[in-house]
Amino acid sequence: MIRNLSILFILLVSFQTWAQTKKELIAFGDQAFENEQYASAAYFYSQIIESSSLKKEKTYPYQANFYSATKKETKGDSLNSQLAPNYQKNPYVVHRLADAYRLSHQYKKAEEYYKIAIQLEDEQFKDTKLWYASVLMQNDKHDQATEYLEQFLQENTDSALTILAKNKLVGCFLLSDPGFSNDKVELIKSDTTINQGIASFSVNYFGNEDNFIYASSGKDVIVTDPKKQNPAYTSDFYRFFINVDGSRGTPVNMGMPINSEKIEGSGVLSIDKTTFYFTRKSVELPTDEAIYVSKFFNNQWLQPLKLDEKVNMPGYRSCNPALSLDDSKLFFSSNRPGGYGGMDIWYCEIDEYGNLSDPVNLGPDVNTPGDEVTPFFEFFTNTLYFSSDGHPGIGGLDIFYTNFDEDNNAWTTPKNLGTPFNSSKDDAYFIINKKQTKGYLTSDREACDCTEKMEDYQGTDFCYQVYEFDKPELWFKLKGTVYNAETDEIIPNALITIKDVKGEKEPIFLTTDENGEFLRDVDAGELLFIKAQKTKFFGDAATVSTEGVVVSKMYVQDFYLEPIPAGEIEIPGIEYDFDKATLRPKSKEILDKLVEFLELNDNIVIEIRSHTDERGSAEYNQRLSEARAKSVVDYLVSKGIDPKRLIAVGVGENEPLVKNAKTEEEHQKNRRTAFKTISEDFNNVFKPASP
Repeated sequence: MIRNLSILFILLVSFQTWAQTKKELIAFGDQAFENEQYASAAYFYSQIIESSSLKKEKTYPYQANFYSATKKETKGDSLNSQLAPNYQKNPYVVHRLADAYRLSHQYKKAEEYYKIAIQLEDEQFKDTKLWYASVLMQNDKHDQATEYLEQFLQENTDSALTILAKNKLVGCFLLSDPGFSNDKVELIKSDTTINQGIASFSVNYFGNEDNFIYASSGKDVIVTDPKKQNPAYTSDFYRFFINVDGSRGTPVNMGMPINSEKIEGSGVLSIDKTTFYFTRKSVELPTDEAIYVSKFFNNQWLQPLKLDEKVNMPGYRSCNPALSLDDSKLFFSSNRPGGYGGMDIWYCEIDEYGNLSDPVNLGPDVNTPGDEVTPFFEFFTNTLYFSSDGHPGIGGLDIFYTNFDEDNNAWTTPKNLGTPFNSSKDDAYFIINKKQTKGYLTSDREACDCTEKMEDYQGTDFCYQVYEFDKPELWFKLKGTVYNAETDEIIPNALITIKDVKGEKEPIFLTTDENGEFLRDVDAGELLFIKAQKTKFFGDAATVSTEGVVVSKMYVQDFYLEPIPAGEIEIPGIEYDFDKATLRPKSKEILDKLVEFLELNDNIVIEIRSHTDERGSAEYNQRLSEARAKSVVDYLVSKGIDPKRLIAVGVGENEPLVKNAKTEEEHQKNRRTAFKTISEDFNNVFKPASP
């Protein structure tokens, strides 16, 4: 269940708790659980196994009811010291209560009851150790979580949740990885101008990087019936601006029709600033959550319309809209059928008229058996950020990022942003500016005291609040060393050429120093082709990409140059039709690789040398070899190689590898096509390098 937009409305029943039977309380709890009203479910289940009378207690806004029962414990008395008969008689209720506390984000109470539940076997609850480990992680008890995850994996090798358990186990070790923490990032909790209500969340850009929108609860949210509706249990959109002097303006409620008496949150504005997609949710029924769209016309926002079932499938939840760079894709999160478990990230294509295609799941590289939510597409680095509790993380929702690999037509393996962006609690709604230096996220990592903000609210242990961060500007450097591939000796004064594959920038030329090394700053968002060349050597090449890279990086790319031999180099596998110079398809495939070689070594001029065996007359063999050499040259020219770099030479039978050949194998060795480098000065490639 996703807490970002949810405030479960407490269904206070007008009856005396002690007057209800156990069967009735279970029925009430099960109904609330199925409706995702988990705190209400916890309230009903708790009445069966807890003997104390009902009283108010601290709980959670957004995904929680605001009243439930708490068990009084005397000093020395522990839920874990001995299983009370009431627990033993109600294993179903104990398991269900632990789940309800977990799903309503009451992790300390969930931990207490899971510790009891794992001692009470119940065939309906075989995943208890997994969920116990999950809440242990959210309570910063990763060592204990590791123990129960390992037990779960030993007992459930074929479980559908095995992948989730393995990822959580990996996540338990992330905190000990030195590379997981970025101490150069400064993360602070936003001031009360933003965190003004019970919960504030989902900051996003609204037209440019100085204009923002976010959602918050509080006393000034829209309610249509003040006598029946409590503003603490809903949220509205607010806008704020960054002033010229860098200060933040006072947030202003967007008003109707964007806001309503329901829960609004998580919105995205189109590039042309005319279309606003956002999430709207029922206060009473958490499962009633859908994406709406409003158009800006005649200087005002029109009445929002609920998107059709391509996005909002009846009976399922859809939320967290995000847009691609050109507004051609609408990303969103949904638990609709066809996913990989829980909430998944999907997208619909948007045509020029605003019509939506059928939804497409981002697939198992992004989605897991857990929840994937709050996508944000960062245009400059072409990066999709999202939050997940299914990928390896340190507890709750962690923030990840991925890029789309066009060559493989797949999303890259998501990477965890690490700390301080992520914590053991829920971290979501990540955004960052195009310079990759500033941004916002939402987290419940710190306790908040809501009693100061709303007198009739009983307070909370954790609630969603907005955090802002600053990080150093991205930098990328490219360094390497050029070696002799045969001797591993360094090669000074080798030419390094760096080309922008997109063709948007002029090539850069460098030379290696006396140690055979080079170093160069490169820009973000580039795909670079790099090659190293030196006279008397064949070149070497590589590609380096800074596209979608969101952390500063030093790229190390070494090159190994093969010395150019004095003689010819055979091109193995070149075949012709019998008694003809016609190249076979297989031969053309081999020559395509020679084309790549000549494009890399654009400084050399070569002879294409064709040999025959000694059978047949010398005159015939000479003519045939000349025709075959010309056939190879013609093919290379057709592929774009300058004809001035190619010389066709028919050798005939004059240079056999095996003299007086007798076997077919020996004749085959003599029938060959080769090339020989005769010049390295074509087009003055080794011109002086630019500074």
